[in-house]
Amino acid sequence: MTAPASNFTISTAWERNILAISRDDTALMLTVTANRPARAETRGRAPIDLAFVLDRSGSMAGSKIDLVKEAVIEALAYLNPDDRVALVVFDNEIDILQRFAPASGDVRSAIGRSLRSLEARGGTNLSEGWLTGCRQLADHMPAAGARLQRAILLTDGQANDGITDPGELARHATALRQRGISTTTMGVGEGFDEVLLNSLAEAGGGNFVYIEHPSALPAFFEQEIGGLTELAALRPQLEITLPLGTRGVLLNAFPNARQGKTITIDLRDLVAGDRIELVMMATHRGRVWGDTTSLTATASYTDPDTGETHRFPIAIPPLTIVPDTEARFAPVNDAVAFARVREQARLDQREALRLDRAGRYAESRLAFAQSHRRLVDADARASSRGYAGVAMAARLEIREESSRAHDLASVPAAPLDERIHKELAARHARTSRGTRQ
Repeated sequence: MTAPASNFTISTAWERNILAISRDDTALMLTVTANRPARAETRGRAPIDLAFVLDRSGSMAGSKIDLVKEAVIEALAYLNPDDRVALVVFDNEIDILQRFAPASGDVRSAIGRSLRSLEARGGTNLSEGWLTGCRQLADHMPAAGARLQRAILLTDGQANDGITDPGELARHATALRQRGISTTTMGVGEGFDEVLLNSLAEAGGGNFVYIEHPSALPAFFEQEIGGLTELAALRPQLEITLPLGTRGVLLNAFPNARQGKTITIDLRDLVAGDRIELVMMATHRGRVWGDTTSLTATASYTDPDTGETHRFPIAIPPLTIVPDTEARFAPVNDAVAFARVREQARLDQREALRLDRAGRYAESRLAFAQSHRRLVDADARASSRGYAGVAMAARLEIREESSRAHDLASVPAAPLDERIHKELAARHARTSRGTRQ
C-alpha cells in the first residue's frame, strides 16, 4: 500500500501477512521516497542556515588543517545570499570567527580570510565548540520554522575537555533537533571517536561521514551542502500505533521513542531522491483464529517553503491469524525479508564492533559470524524462490555484506584496525538511514 503526499510517499509491505495463532513474528517495511519539490522548477531551493564547527586542535596541524580550510572555502560557494552562515573553531578554547549572518559575498570572503590565518593548537573541547555553533543557529530561529538549520561538525580527535560522554551529547542533539537544529558530523583520519560522532548525527537528524584522507573533504561538502538544494521535508516523523498483543521493534538506526503502544520515529530531513527502507519487527501472541489485526500509522513533516506542518495517514495492510500449521506455508515477500535480514545483520555487526572495543575479541568474531550466516541463509532462501521481487542491487548488496562479515569473523582475536571501526560505523549509518538517488 502507498500513502501519497506532495513532498514524499510511503509504501508499506509485510514479510508475511498471515501469522500463527500461538506466537509469531513478521517484518513490516515502510519505504519512504522523497519527491522533487514543486518550487524547484520556478523559485529555486529553500534557504538554509549553516554553522561550520571546525576542530583546530594540535592534531590537525600540517596538511590536514590546510585541506580542511580550503574545503570549507569551496563549500561556501554553494551558499546564496538568502542563506545564513556562522563559523566556529575550537581547541581548548572556542572562537566565533564569523557570527551568524547572511551569506553575502563579503561575508564569504571574510570567512575565507579568517580560515587562511587559522593555525592548529591545543586540545579538543568538542562539546563546547559544537554547542556554540548550535547556539549561533538557535539565537536566530526563523519565525516560520521553514529553514533547514544545520551544524556541520568536523574533527579528527577525541573529545578530551567539556562534555565527553556520547550519551549526554546525544541527549543535547535530540533536544536541539526538536527545536529544528540538525547536526552532521565528519570524522577525519583514524583518531576520532566514531561512537560519539555517530550518536551525535543519529540523534541530531544529520549524517555521519568518515573521511579517511582530508583530500576527500571537498566531495563530501559538495554532497552535504549541494544535496540540500532540493529540500522536500523538514523534521519528518512517523507514528505507528500497535494493537494489544503486538510488540514492535525498529531495526534501523533512527531515533525512536515509545509511549504506550505508539512508536514515534524521527527521520532525517528529506531531500529529493532520498529513499529510506524502514524495517520494524512485529511480534504477535494470543490472538484468535481467523481474527485480523491492524496497525495504524501517520506521517508528519514541515514544509520547507511555508513552515506549515502537514500530517497524513499511512496505509498498512492488516494481518490475519491462522492455525500454526497453515502459517508455515504463508507466502513470503522476499524484498521485505531481504531488508529485514540486512538490518539484523547490521545490528550483529554493530554489536561485534562494540565487543571488540570492550576487548571481548572472541565474542566479537562470533557476532560477525552470526551476521554472515544470516545473510547467506537469506540469499539461499530467496534463490530457492527465484528471487521474486528482489532487485539485483539488493542481491549484490547482501552478498557483499556477507563476504565482509565472513572476512571479519576470521580475523584473529586481537583489536580490529581503527580504519575498520570507522568504515563500518559510517557504512551502517549511511545505509541504514537511507540512500540518495
